[in-house]
Amino acid sequence: MNDFVLAAIVFVLAFPFGFWRARSKFRSRDWMLAIHIPVVMIIGLRLVNKFYYDIGFSWRSLVLNVTAFMLAQYLAGVIYKRRLAKKQAEL
Repeated sequence: MNDFVLAAIVFVLAFPFGFWRARSKFRSRDWMLAIHIPVVMIIGLRLVNKFYYDIGFSWRSLVLNVTAFMLAQYLAGVIYKRRLAKKQAEL
């Protein structure tokens, strides 16, 4: 599996958790779970990538995955807050 394909999968996997994180109170249990559950899933995905596709861990892959994860969390939060502001403006 290509590093960029893996980064795209990480983005898609982390995006819904970003919505959950945006709805949660800062540093609450739900907020922590919304960040750490996808991290565990991504680590599992990287291990599957290593053992089944024989692609080792590289710095490029790590940087791409962390960037994709953070971008997904951030964009989901921005989209959620804009939708919430739009809903409140309509009322």
